[in-house]
Amino acid sequence: KIIILLLSCFLFTGCYDYNELNNAAIVSGIAASYKNEKYNITFETIVTKKSESNSSDTKTMLVSSSGKTPAEAFDNTIASVDKKAVFSHLKVVILDETIAKKGIKDLSNYLFRDIHINNTFYYILAKNTEAKKIFETKVKNEPIVTNALLDLFENQNSIEMLNLNNEFDTLYGRLKENKEDIVIPSVSTNKKNISLETLGVFKKDKLKDYLTKDESKTYNLIKGKVSNLLLDDNNSAVTIYKNKCKMKTDKKNFTLNMSAEGIITSFDTDESLRNGKENKILSKDFSKIIKKKINKLIQTSKDLDSDFLGIGLTYYKKYPNEYKKEIFKNLNYQVNVKAIVNRNGQSFEVIKWLQKDNIKY
Repeated sequence: KIIILLLSCFLFTGCYDYNELNNAAIVSGIAASYKNEKYNITFETIVTKKSESNSSDTKTMLVSSSGKTPAEAFDNTIASVDKKAVFSHLKVVILDETIAKKGIKDLSNYLFRDIHINNTFYYILAKNTEAKKIFETKVKNEPIVTNALLDLFENQNSIEMLNLNNEFDTLYGRLKENKEDIVIPSVSTNKKNISLETLGVFKKDKLKDYLTKDESKTYNLIKGKVSNLLLDDNNSAVTIYKNKCKMKTDKKNFTLNMSAEGIITSFDTDESLRNGKENKILSKDFSKIIKKKINKLIQTSKDLDSDFLGIGLTYYKKYPNEYKKEIFKNLNYQVNVKAIVNRNGQSFEVIKWLQKDNIKY
C-alpha cells in the first residue's frame, strides 16, 4: 500500500487531471485592471476536449467581469464561468498599470484572505498595454499563456537578470510590514509575442516608475540574484557568476559592501592573460563599474522616493525606536566593491587568437 501511495504521488501530483478539467474551470492566470471606478477581472481558464483519437486538446478561455470592489469583481467573474472555478493551479496575476498606479492594497488584501486562492502565484506588471491583452496574445506552441509567461522568465533570467523575485505571500508580507518598498517584473505584448521588460518600482502599494534595463540588472546583483550577469567596458566584457552583498548602517551612515567574481567574456588587447597582469587591471576596472552602477541605483531610489533596496529595513533592524520611513534619503552612503576577474585557462588564449585574426565569434 505504501509503494502504491508513493507511486501515485510521483505519477499524478502537479498534473492537470482530465476529469478535474472536465468538471471544473481551472484558473491558471488572472488579469486585473481599474477603469471607470470599477475593478475589471479576467480569468484565463483551461479547457480540455477529447479528440477522435482519444487524445486531449488543451485550450484556454477568457472570462471577464467587473465590480466596485475586488470581492464584487471576483464574485461576478466567477458567476460568469459555466463550471466551478478552481484556483489551486493559479500561477500569475497580471496587474494593469491602471490598478498598479491606483494602488494594489485592496486587491492584495482580497487575494490574501480568500481561502480558495493559493498564495504561491506571482504578480507581473503589464507595461504599456492592457493586462487582458497579455492573455489574448497567441503564443506559438503554448496554448496556456500563463505557462508561456513563466517559461519566458525562466529562459531569460540567465541573460537579462530579471526574475519573478518572490511569490505573492512574501510580497504581501513586505507590503504589510512597510519597511521595504517592493518591485514587480513586467512584460509587454505586440499581439504576436510577449516580451520581458524591466522592474516596476513601488512606493508602498503604488507604482512609481520602471527601472532601466541596466538598473534592473544592478538591483538583482545587489539582491544576490546572479545568473551570468554580463558587464561591458568598451572592448572588454566580464560575466559575473558569483557575488555577495552586505549592508550595514549607523545613525548617520549607510555602507554597502559588494564582492563579486567573474570570468572574461571578451578581451580586446594584445597583452597576455597568462601573467595575471591584465586580470588585476580588469578587476579594478570592473570594481569601479559596479560601484558606479550601485551609486546610480541608490540615487534613483532617492529620486523616486522609493526604498526598494531595503536600506530603511537595515536601519530598522538596528535602531527600531528611531526608524522613520524616509530615513533612507537622509543617510550618507558609502559603496565598496571588490570584483575579481578570474583566469579561465586556455580559453583566454583562444579569445586572443580569434581577435588577432579578426575572426568574429
